[in-house]
Amino acid sequence: MMIESARGGSRSGARVTPTRVAWLGAAVVALLLIVPIHILGPGDHEQQSCGNVLQTDLSRWRGPSDGDYWERAYRACNSERIDRIGQAVGVVSLTVLAVTLLTARARRRDASEH
Repeated sequence: MMIESARGGSRSGARVTPTRVAWLGAAVVALLLIVPIHILGPGDHEQQSCGNVLQTDLSRWRGPSDGDYWERAYRACNSERIDRIGQAVGVVSLTVLAVTLLTARARRRDASEH
């Protein structure tokens, strides 16, 4: 059973607007860019933060006793950064597509009402 709004559409469809979809997409992209990236720490099996997509911090892996951990940490952190950038690009693409479709649907609905 659908609840109809005054304009003849469903009430849940009225809540999904292009502006809200754009804000949601922007929030998800911001989280993907800001949330810390966790990789394995030197010599143990605990995950430690190496920064985020915007800033890398490999200071925990530097030092004479660390051996080749810095190189491994650099590769692991960069791999995770590239994955996050790809995810952010995907979210931007889907957001643009959804906003375009919602805008076209709204214009078509407005044109049919006039």
